Amino acid sequence: MLARQKLHGLQRIIAFDNWPMLILARVFDRKTGLVVYRTHGMDILVDHRGDDENGTRECIATDMYRRYLPSLLLPEPVRVLDLGANGGGFPLMLAIAGIRLDRVVSVEMNPLTCLRLRVNLANNLGQSAVAINAAVCGMPEDSEILLKPSRGGTSNGMFADQAASSAPHDSVRTTTLNALCEKYFANQRIDICKIDIEGAEYDLFASSPDQLLRKIRYLFIEFHDASRTPALLKRLADLGFEDIAVQSGNKPGSFGDVHAFQGPGAASLSN
Repeated sequence: MLARQKLHGLQRIIAFDNWPMLILARVFDRKTGLVVYRTHGMDILVDHRGDDENGTRECIATDMYRRYLPSLLLPEPVRVLDLGANGGGFPLMLAIAGIRLDRVVSVEMNPLTCLRLRVNLANNLGQSAVAINAAVCGMPEDSEILLKPSRGGTSNGMFADQAASSAPHDSVRTTTLNALCEKYFANQRIDICKIDIEGAEYDLFASSPDQLLRKIRYLFIEFHDASRTPALLKRLADLGFEDIAVQSGNKPGSFGDVHAFQGPGAASLSN
């Protein structure tokens, strides 16, 4: 298993332009945290001590999400909402794939990871992208949760990683899908919404009205609770969302928990 992980890590690294220096750094200085990965004219900050290689780098160097792009019918440019953004790998992957971006709203719960997200978005996407430090969930807007301080982690969840007020903690506000759409997208459609929020996705959808979800053209979701997934899949199907993997003939690979859905308004390119 360890040898396979190292091989996969090597395969990810060589997808970047500065792979020789990256490999040398991983071989001779394993304690290095912050590293810059370069590709397609982008400088992308990755923290190996914050697990960004399994988030930011994974989005860019693998087909976790990229495999679905040929199935999408998109306007130009596109509006993107990224929930559980890590260091911004998802919108950077879209830009690398040649998709022109109109507005990108990326939400990341961990404060330090969100700092890296801001750097990556500002440096590579400019003013079209905004980074928000918040926990997306089904709780009321602007509630407060206390998180255990960390440099980040792709498996961090708002429930499992809460801290006592008497212990060291980071205070993070909550937000909802409805609040984000009202503030940043007004009455416009969201062309692509990607959701990877470590189990909070079920409560997020439970608190989101049908008319709001119907404004999303494409949904990319990573599911984390097999016992709650069937009910959510049924609701999406009732709303008219279709599984792109079935529609396009894509077969689930090593990212079997990631699903892509085409919404009922996907065929229309109007607002």
